[in-house]
Amino acid sequence: MTGLMRKDLLVLRKQLRTYLIFLVIYGALSVAGLFPLAAVAAMIQILMVMLPISAFSFDEIARWDRYAAALPGGRRAMVTSRYLFTFLVALAAAVLGAATCLILSRTTGEPVAEGLAAVLACLGLGLFIADVLLPLCYKWGVERARPWMYVVIFVPVLLFVGAWYLGLLDWLNAVPEEAVLFLTAGAALLPFAGMLISWRISLAIMEHKDL
Repeated sequence: MTGLMRKDLLVLRKQLRTYLIFLVIYGALSVAGLFPLAAVAAMIQILMVMLPISAFSFDEIARWDRYAAALPGGRRAMVTSRYLFTFLVALAAAVLGAATCLILSRTTGEPVAEGLAAVLACLGLGLFIADVLLPLCYKWGVERARPWMYVVIFVPVLLFVGAWYLGLLDWLNAVPEEAVLFLTAGAALLPFAGMLISWRISLAIMEHKDL
């Protein structure tokens, strides 16, 4: 299983370098005051969530699933390794986002608590996207599942922005920052539980899929 995760990392190493360049650019724009810390945290999570989806594309081109299913771990190891890879990528993105917020807060003067809350919220959103998209990729393939990716990404964002402009979130201004951070952390933990459900669905799909 470790070998399967290493395979994903090696396949995506060039894409990782490209993403790091984007993150450096967005970090510089945040230092210049053009982007808030929350935007940087969101960008980190979205880019990192794209990695497992990109791994599906490379697997389909190489017809990797047929080979991986014949390995000792079989289809179960193939699915489990992809979910572990997704979890580790999301966790690394959260750590990177938290470190970025701590560093940029010293240069931009933005409160650290707000940046960390944004990191936790984006972590939850990133895992939610993965929870929905991974079973779809196993069911239909990455190309047919790709349109759903935009729906899953943009619908929650549009709902949040709409609620913000309509004043439905004004009550948060009266809540202490510590309480907001606690609530955000709790909300971010829900997709962790969702990963187990998503994994079981993906495993059931692969066990009955004709490769």
